[in-house]
Amino acid sequence: MASISIKNVGPLTDTGNIDLSRFNVIIGKQSTGKSSFMKILCFCQWLEKKIMTGDDKEIIYNYTHYSRFLKVLSLYHRLPNEYFTPQSEIHYHGEAINIELLGNKNVRIGRTPNFGEIRHNTKLSFIPSERNLTSVIKNVDRTYRSNDFDVLFNHIFEWSDAKEHYSEEQPANLNIVGNMEYYYDSKRGVDVIRLKDKRMKISPFYASSGVQSILPIIVMINYYTDHIFLERANLSKNDVTEWFRRLSSMDETLGAEKIQKLYRYQNTHLFIEEPEQNLFPESQQALINHIATCINQASQRTGKPSSVVLTTHSPYIITAFNVLLKAAIAQEKDSEATNEIVPQDSIIPISDVRAYYITEQGKMRNIIDNEINMIGGMDLDHASDIVDNKLTLLNDVIYG
Repeated sequence: MASISIKNVGPLTDTGNIDLSRFNVIIGKQSTGKSSFMKILCFCQWLEKKIMTGDDKEIIYNYTHYSRFLKVLSLYHRLPNEYFTPQSEIHYHGEAINIELLGNKNVRIGRTPNFGEIRHNTKLSFIPSERNLTSVIKNVDRTYRSNDFDVLFNHIFEWSDAKEHYSEEQPANLNIVGNMEYYYDSKRGVDVIRLKDKRMKISPFYASSGVQSILPIIVMINYYTDHIFLERANLSKNDVTEWFRRLSSMDETLGAEKIQKLYRYQNTHLFIEEPEQNLFPESQQALINHIATCINQASQRTGKPSSVVLTTHSPYIITAFNVLLKAAIAQEKDSEATNEIVPQDSIIPISDVRAYYITEQGKMRNIIDNEINMIGGMDLDHASDIVDNKLTLLNDVIYG
């Protein structure tokens, strides 16, 4: 899959070469650059998708001139212009293109040797930490207006698109945070949470903060790893015209089968900020199980790997991943007994996981423990060590 390295961008001084896989976890303290890293990666993969599905020559030209790459990146993901200096570097190596930024002006973009063969349509979705706005502000899709098209505006747009696929007859299951379900009442234009047992209906506006936080994650993950593959991709008239022009001229680089790969989504890349927000530890672990199941099923369904990148501060998120990794090891011994503990669809092999810790110096460190095939927890456990040390010192004061 893809890899990226970033130097001297905001708080990121030198990430080193970061290899990506189907499940990617970024850990670090506040303001160390977790979101900045994920936003830059997301933008690079969005541009790769745009080049694969459109007029690649024109798009590459547009984004390699007039500093457009940095202008659109900074505007869309709300990154300060000061983040980029003459010493900044971005090196992205994807399936279809390579992007290289040296300084704070223009990037260079090159196609990979097999570009014509592997180009396909990918659905990308960035689920920001501000996702609660979709619940706490009534009719947010009509209320929020951005002077510029940014990541929050796009999230609200995608939320509006995804929720319309869940009706009173076919709701989204919210068992992760309780015995409830969600649907969109299209006639009234309102979101509804329904308690399964009592059949009580309430607006997400009145739901708990945990429900408000997890609602857009569940609805959008479910949609983008299932329903999206049944729909036609959103294409511009220029792109459709260009594809049919090439097809009519019998251009061997873009036959009917390849057009089909561009016309329908082949996989999904999700980017989720702090999925643990407002969730009880048990719910955090259930959410990771659900994400793993959805990504696994999407990959199996299309035959092309889907992926997720998430940032977190929570040791429970790491623990949840480690349970799924341990299950992959146990499955080799006794699959039947293992599947009674962990469902088959949520199990993850260590080869499909990448985990990195961002230090306060802006560097990234691989924290996969290859001896036990799990994610190391030393960095997150440091807070517990501080507490234990203070308790020991206080006991010395109390008991002499």
